[in-house]
Amino acid sequence: MAEVDHAALEAVQEEIEALAKLTENAELEIALKRNELMTPVFEKRREIIAKIPNFWPTVLQLSDAFSTLIEEHDLPVFEHLTDVWVKNDPKDARLFDIVFTFSENPYFTNKEVIKRILVRKDEDGEDEPYGADFKIDWKEGKDLTNLKRKKDEESSPASFFEWFNDEDVNLAQFIVQDFFPEALSIYTNGGEDDFGDDQSEDLEDEEDEDEEEEEEEEHPKKKSKK
Repeated sequence: MAEVDHAALEAVQEEIEALAKLTENAELEIALKRNELMTPVFEKRREIIAKIPNFWPTVLQLSDAFSTLIEEHDLPVFEHLTDVWVKNDPKDARLFDIVFTFSENPYFTNKEVIKRILVRKDEDGEDEPYGADFKIDWKEGKDLTNLKRKKDEESSPASFFEWFNDEDVNLAQFIVQDFFPEALSIYTNGGEDDFGDDQSEDLEDEEDEDEEEEEEEEHPKKKSKK
């Protein structure tokens, strides 16, 4: 059997990793340029849809992918939603805020509820995006995240608004990459979008995987007796 040249393998692997990093940096530069070009267009769209009654509540319910994540008791809150906006960091495409603007309502005092995506170092020293916590100032007795779950739904969120204190970035990336850019198309096509079914399944699968990981951490498997 031929002897493996470990030095050559390591050199090739280092070259692969260097090119992957170079590609990643190039993609981030492209994303920054795309954000720069698209923001004025989105601002123009924002002015137009501001005149359409209940635009954003309608789009949320029409989007197959998004509507599956909203609980029935969340719907009255979203009736007060007046705007959704993605605020991108001008220097780092990985950083952004998703801003939900609400009119005065009986649920919370915040005018804006924000999902902020930041970056930190993971255990291996690699950059890792995560969702920062946001404090929703619920009015007395109106905190939907405190609602009791049904026995068969104990693993699922009590409310969509729990997401604002969740580090997971999958939904945020979906909103930025698919939902927000396609909002007008979803509205005009009555929810017939190109990403709805597949994306909703992906988001639900990812949510299930996160729940399974949490359960494994809380209830580690017992070691079998020898």
